[in-house]
Amino acid sequence: MRKQPLAHIDQAVILAGGRGERLRPLTYSIPKPLAPVNGNPFLDYLVNSLLTVGITKILFLLGYKAEVVKRRYSNMNGMDMEFSHGTIEHETGRRILNAYDLLDDHFLLVYGDNYWPIQLENMMELYRRTSARVSTTVFSNTNGTGEYGYENNVVVGNDGLVIKYDKKRETSEANGVDIGYFLVAKDALDPKISGNVSFEVDILPQFISQQELAAYVTDTQYYYITNMDTLRSFETAAKENSFVPLP
Repeated sequence: MRKQPLAHIDQAVILAGGRGERLRPLTYSIPKPLAPVNGNPFLDYLVNSLLTVGITKILFLLGYKAEVVKRRYSNMNGMDMEFSHGTIEHETGRRILNAYDLLDDHFLLVYGDNYWPIQLENMMELYRRTSARVSTTVFSNTNGTGEYGYENNVVVGNDGLVIKYDKKRETSEANGVDIGYFLVAKDALDPKISGNVSFEVDILPQFISQQELAAYVTDTQYYYITNMDTLRSFETAAKENSFVPLP
């Protein structure tokens, strides 16, 4: 099925339901996306980066300590916040499919523990040019500054389509790191899929096999809050690059 034309993106969908076990003991009391960065929750930086590209409609896909996230973002002036609640055990695909009725026809899907200065117009231009109904953002990782050094997890072809996604990072041909920031056509998703499925492991390979997963490749550094060391690294990067949280 050919995707519908895409004029603009109004909605961002944030995966924010994980336990954040590698950030313990911090995450015993708060969910991972609310880890403090220079006195502000990490998620404040992510949400503000969405605002800067004109996205004011946000759907949070919640699990672990969902009430803490909802309490912080329920009443924000000028923004349309929605929340989909799942169990702590739900994988990323299950969270997305459970919220199917809340999704726009096209939406930006992001991880709640990654930060990247969004290049939305460029992403949308690539998305329009391809037949793919889903696109991801791939960090070129030329200097080995990805989450796992020089280890990459995605193979992007010369035509801009993803050839392979390897979560275990064992493919020698891999030429970039998938950092999320997906553009997704709602009608590409099958709400009838059952089970506790992963978006990355169970759903993305279907798009790849159908040549329907494009890759926007960027040299712009992304950041992640995997553990205390990378959380501190983002604190430094936020200061050095003037990344701004919500006012």
